[in-house]
Amino acid sequence: MHKRARTGLAAAAATTAVLAAGVTAAPAAQAAEDGPAPVRNRVLVVIAEFKDAQHVDTEALRQDAAREYFDGSQSIAGYYTKVSQGAFTYVPAAEEKVVGPYTLDLPQKPCDAGAVNKAAREAAAAAGYVEKEDYDSISVLQPGEGSECGWLGLGSMPGPNTWLQVGKGKIGKTAMVHEFGHNQGFNHHKRDECPGGDLSRCTTAEGHSGRTPMGGGGTGVGFVAPELISKGWLPGGQAVTVEKSATFTLKPLYGGAAGGVRALDIPLGDGGKDRLVVEYRHEDAGYADDENGNLDADVEGVHAYLVPEGDYNNSRLLDPTPGTGKGDAEAITSLTDAANKVGVKVVKSGGGSATVSVSLGGVPAPAADESSVKPQGTDTPAPQPVKGTGGPATEHGDESDAAAAPGSSSASPAPAPADHTEMGGSGKKDLAATGGSSATPVIAGVGALLAAAGALCLFAMRRRGGRRRA
Repeated sequence: MHKRARTGLAAAAATTAVLAAGVTAAPAAQAAEDGPAPVRNRVLVVIAEFKDAQHVDTEALRQDAAREYFDGSQSIAGYYTKVSQGAFTYVPAAEEKVVGPYTLDLPQKPCDAGAVNKAAREAAAAAGYVEKEDYDSISVLQPGEGSECGWLGLGSMPGPNTWLQVGKGKIGKTAMVHEFGHNQGFNHHKRDECPGGDLSRCTTAEGHSGRTPMGGGGTGVGFVAPELISKGWLPGGQAVTVEKSATFTLKPLYGGAAGGVRALDIPLGDGGKDRLVVEYRHEDAGYADDENGNLDADVEGVHAYLVPEGDYNNSRLLDPTPGTGKGDAEAITSLTDAANKVGVKVVKSGGGSATVSVSLGGVPAPAADESSVKPQGTDTPAPQPVKGTGGPATEHGDESDAAAAPGSSSASPAPAPADHTEMGGSGKKDLAATGGSSATPVIAGVGALLAAAGALCLFAMRRRGGRRRA
């Protein structure tokens, strides 16, 4: 029987707490003297094989998975520790970090992610791993060669389940950062084109934002400010709700000295149901990835996002330029919402800071920076609670579901493999058609259904620009 990674009596008792993303997790010791205890989500990484399909080299896969999931700052755990400012990370549920291989009593075809998850949980239970007692999340590594599945990875949204199809014994870390993002409750991140920054002229644009792993940015970028706000990962006044006209100095969303304002949360209209979130992105030389270089190196500038109905997990990039280009080309210089009498102007940007003025109710913003004295009524937005395990979601095996391919950045997506044509002429494939039926139970007797939100296609995302649809 495999050895389990126990967390002590205090941490074990804490596993009854519900993580905001709907995943039970055991908090670790406090990250800072006055800060809340960071959440340590225990992931059971399972190497799974089928009756008729096996991995090429399970030992090499085990070593690669341990490294990519947990070891060092460039791992999935290291990435989440960085972007959450130490508030959240993933830790191994098993002492050996990766368990298996478990041979599931299933054929590889047809593709049925729900059945795979259920069988993997049963195999883990037979090996002595009890859900919630021993692990909070489960991540299944299944053979990809010969598969009919039209995705590279899947993640329940929200919830504790991820799947990855493995080829040639290598883990797609970029895919898993994306899928764990779905576990946090983050949706795919799209964009609207707003010519000249006029919100009355915004139209739904094709392509993705490139500002977050959820929008094809890969691990070369962090999550956008609305996603961080939804999780409470901008604490201590780093995100403020603007309730009167003011001028702010923004620090980069990532890196730099502690403290300061990093994001502005602006209500639109009297009801304030829709929000406008403004952030400043700048290269963080303190965190580098071998595949993508320094964090946020390709997204310099001030960026803005529409948060519909206060749903921070479904924000959209407001792109003032037609088509798509490098990240800094889509930064804003000004935004105008005449209907709600809201105006945003970038006074200056670059060199590690930005000055942004916000005008509300038609009242001009003062020229002086008031962020140091905390303008009246600027409270940190509350985190957005997300509970339970996500229900069924339809996914398409095209670039709409893709994170950037490993080794690519938001500025230069990797070319698509030649075999992507099997997806059909339109390049789209409904997950249900692959056998991943939305009616497939994940856990027998519990009623939890497969939430296949977060399908990653087998080819890299190609951001198509210049075409709009109303």
